[in-house]
Amino acid sequence: MIAFEDWALFLVQMETFRYYGGNLVVVYVECALKKLNELMKVYEKDGLIKIRKAYKGSSNPNIPYDPDAQTEYANQMTNSHMCLYEFRESAEFISFTDWDDVLVGPNFGKTPTHFAEMFRQVSVLNPFAASYSISRYPFINEKAFRPKSYQFSLELLFNQLHYSTKIEPPKVVVRPQLVAGVWIHNLIYAESDKYYEMKVNSTTAALLHLKNIIIDEEETEVTLNKLMFSENGSHLIDGKVLQQNMVKMFEKHNFTFDLSAFSHSQIFHKLISKCYSSIERSARDNSLIFCPTHKACIYPDQNVTVIKVKTSFKHPKIIAGSIWHERKDVSFVESHKGCL
Repeated sequence: MIAFEDWALFLVQMETFRYYGGNLVVVYVECALKKLNELMKVYEKDGLIKIRKAYKGSSNPNIPYDPDAQTEYANQMTNSHMCLYEFRESAEFISFTDWDDVLVGPNFGKTPTHFAEMFRQVSVLNPFAASYSISRYPFINEKAFRPKSYQFSLELLFNQLHYSTKIEPPKVVVRPQLVAGVWIHNLIYAESDKYYEMKVNSTTAALLHLKNIIIDEEETEVTLNKLMFSENGSHLIDGKVLQQNMVKMFEKHNFTFDLSAFSHSQIFHKLISKCYSSIERSARDNSLIFCPTHKACIYPDQNVTVIKVKTSFKHPKIIAGSIWHERKDVSFVESHKGCL
């Protein structure tokens, strides 16, 4: 999470994950809205997530460049492997997805099969498959939720989702003990040449690529393309059950979920999207001269209260002609200057 603010998307992820019997979501946070961080702590208290401090490179003034600007998509690869190596001995399966990719199971949830059982069935039939390629489908919320006039509800959301059968680039679920290296889109290295990646049928598992969940009160909403998003998703998952589970969990931990206290503006998403649009154009015409990362752009002041990672490093050493940087301490600190 380089600049996470979409609390509604977080809730969709958590309650869908619970719905399918998921065990643990590991959240690597570099920076997030303070209110969202409070929400995450409730789920951590409930045992559904673990909050981890994301990797952030050294800011040593003797380095003539920003190390975080030299990595693809904000240390995505580093954080993915931190997860892989920490949990590879204890986890049976690990899913590597973005926050707007929601993993669902057989028949998309009317009679939900737990994730673990679902992938165990696949692994029994394919004992040498180390990685499962999961198809992604674009899903768009027909009417975005607003702070006052149309408030967020998981039940309403799953009654107004529309989707296209046009498949987007896949993401992966891996059997971590068989995997040495991953990217979120495909297997990089297996532990042996006998292991491979296989495509999973979308009737077994699929990813819902969600868009247009929340919007500010005065913003103009993008019109739904009925030709592209022709299928109604109301039959996929019982949003009423998700809503009930969420409310029950909040009551269990005496947490007051006040929708008016959560921002709908998504300022970070808008700024990063504008930055990435420029990067994508450069990639298409082969003029890209830097790593595709949010650090490639300059942002205006945000004046938003956030929780972010603060990292200190030991004094650098020169070892075999290379400069060795080692982290000394990592902590979360509050900032009123936003994430970017």
